[in-house]
Amino acid sequence: MHRSGRERKNKPIVLAVAILSILTAGLVAAGLLSASDSIGLARESTYEKHDSGFVIAQPGSYDSVDTAVVKEMDVDKSRITFMNVETGRYYTLDYDGTTVIQDKYGSGMAMAQIHEGDIVDVAFLRNKKKLASIKLSENAWILEKVEKYSFDVLGKNAEVGGGTYSLRNNLVVFSEGADSQLEDIVRGDVVSVSGIGNSIYSVVVEEGHGYLKLSNDEYLRGGWIEVGQSVIQQVTEDMLLVVPEGTYDVHLTASGIDETRKVTVYRNQETTLDVGDVEIEEPKSGRILFAVTPGNATVSIDGKEVDISGPVEIEYGIHRMSVEAEGYDTISQYIKVSQDLASISVTLEKSLEEEEDYPADYTNPSSVSANEYNSAASNYKVYIDSPSDVEVYLDGIYIGMSPVNFKKDPGTHTITLRKPGYVTKSYTIQIDDEEKDVTYSFTDLVKEEKNNSTISGNTVNKNQTVSENSSVSGN
Repeated sequence: MHRSGRERKNKPIVLAVAILSILTAGLVAAGLLSASDSIGLARESTYEKHDSGFVIAQPGSYDSVDTAVVKEMDVDKSRITFMNVETGRYYTLDYDGTTVIQDKYGSGMAMAQIHEGDIVDVAFLRNKKKLASIKLSENAWILEKVEKYSFDVLGKNAEVGGGTYSLRNNLVVFSEGADSQLEDIVRGDVVSVSGIGNSIYSVVVEEGHGYLKLSNDEYLRGGWIEVGQSVIQQVTEDMLLVVPEGTYDVHLTASGIDETRKVTVYRNQETTLDVGDVEIEEPKSGRILFAVTPGNATVSIDGKEVDISGPVEIEYGIHRMSVEAEGYDTISQYIKVSQDLASISVTLEKSLEEEEDYPADYTNPSSVSANEYNSAASNYKVYIDSPSDVEVYLDGIYIGMSPVNFKKDPGTHTITLRKPGYVTKSYTIQIDDEEKDVTYSFTDLVKEEKNNSTISGNTVNKNQTVSENSSVSGN
């Protein structure tokens, strides 16, 4: 009887402990109790406490958040380098299979879908440098594969996709997964641009450029070269064209020459097209009938005024036409003569200053300042100081070995530096309109790593195709 009395006394205690445990578990399950209120979770998790007194961070735990640009991805080491969008500070975080990866709408995605230049929201453990979650920022925008753009490095602004944006001081530029700069982007490159609000934070070159050089082109000098729809230029000695990467029909025209070659231009590589075997035939001419308004306008072909009172005989090929009349805006454009008889109609528009009714003694200040400027600008030069002993090309035209200088012509231009055995490099420069000399210094060229190779091109002439070799210098 004594034993049964002790058992009766213990039963209420056991029952009370059981009830308390059930209530505690219920509160935790309902979220009314938290294991820790000093740490965030990228996914549902808690700290697990052990008798040892240590607190183990569960997968998804974080204590810091940030909006950043993906600067570098090291897949082998499962590591990402970020740049804070406000401060430009760099930091590196490790990720693993527990890292949460989402698009801007919160849907899951793979880490392989995250790229350099992406603007992301990240959560991480600062001391452990552990990435808990990464999400494409819902506040960011991206314009993909843009072909028409303008970057004003000096003015820190850009025109992209019809909009105007500011360029951040800590802007990052990528090309083929490596760091680059805006000056490396030339006309014809295809880019993707990312930003937040009215600011651009990253530019990625999706499609770059290569180079096309002619050899044995003596008979073509003074003629014209067309590379697809992207490049049209008069052939000069030792010219080096900057061409968007891709495969093109290259159309060559000169006196007695009308030939097409197919070439492939590779990114950052130089293609040499040997045209020493072109067939020179008796030059052909076509007659052009001009209909020009106003009637007193004059027409010039390749800088020479022509009589448009009747058909004008012009040799087959590409020519530069200029139409001008007093009080009207001048039109200058290229025309292509490829048939026996054709007509061209041109209507000039009145100059804006001529539409205003000014007093007879009024002098237009803008036109006067323009004349003064044009005269003054010719007295100043642009100097290319370094690297030394490299070939320098201005908009594809060879101007000499560096150090070299040329007449100052305000606007956007492409400078190309070339040296055998080194990677050819192009820069976009913006020459100001100030009345002073300008000096540019560029980084040294990098030695090429690839061996020279030869590819096969095609000659298309009179609807017949024959094999023709063109050499490629890999850079």
